[in-house]
Amino acid sequence: MVFTQLKDENVVANGAYVTHGAPGFEILSSIRADTLLASSPKNALLSDHDGAMEPSSFYMLRYHRDRMLHAAEDLGWADTCDTIAGPSGLGLLRQVLLSYFVSESGRYGPPKPLKLRVTIDFTGYISITSTPLPPLHPSSLFPLLLSSLPASIGRASSPQSWRVTIYPISVSPSLFTRHKTTERSVYNEARSFILKRLPDADRADSLLNEVLVVNQDDEVMEGSITTPYFWRGNRWVTPPAAAGGHTGTTRRYALEAGLCVEETVMRDSIEPGESIWLSNGARGWGWGVVEMQE
Repeated sequence: MVFTQLKDENVVANGAYVTHGAPGFEILSSIRADTLLASSPKNALLSDHDGAMEPSSFYMLRYHRDRMLHAAEDLGWADTCDTIAGPSGLGLLRQVLLSYFVSESGRYGPPKPLKLRVTIDFTGYISITSTPLPPLHPSSLFPLLLSSLPASIGRASSPQSWRVTIYPISVSPSLFTRHKTTERSVYNEARSFILKRLPDADRADSLLNEVLVVNQDDEVMEGSITTPYFWRGNRWVTPPAAAGGHTGTTRRYALEAGLCVEETVMRDSIEPGESIWLSNGARGWGWGVVEMQE
């Protein structure tokens, strides 16, 4: 069964109307849409199938599709798998995103980068909403290496600097921490807990405030909206999938590009004022400084 849907209306599939179904959550991925990416050979390689090099305005699209497909497989959502699996599924997803991006990006002037919030339910129903994103230098999207001191590169080279804190309440790994879905209560609670303790001026730019979540064994799982990277043993490490967090798209890129390795990071190994890297599937790479909450 193959069908596409851009907004919230019902959609005809095989002659019948298809509407949202029962599980109460959807698989989710947030994808950067940026016309500058269409000129990037590296993005073309990471966005098409089997090494094809078709230009793409969508950041690491194939990695996003692969992650959504893995979630659908673990959930046993056969119709969702049928919709996005294989070259045809990737092509379908690309076409849905492109139609939306073309219609939305130029509505108020020249095309601007967008964060596409893409959801797909157990029937294969795809929905998209969007919010604007700031422009980024290509080095913030495809770093060749991670410097040993993120903060030393300065704001001019890395416009994204994050304030990072640690959620003091342990989180139990589950299907909803291993896969990104619209059931994000754990992450919403963690962000709310931290943000309400910030001064109003700092709370205003909430997206650049990050909180690390830790499992019941005091192992860092991930950030609420980013993948963190820590300098350990003269190399960059990121928490292993076994800790219970998402296997994010930029995390996959970093591991495959040799920018980091997997290694357990314990809560008590993190120092106040420690500089770390953070990555996100819509915002690329930036650096953060850990602040300890009282």
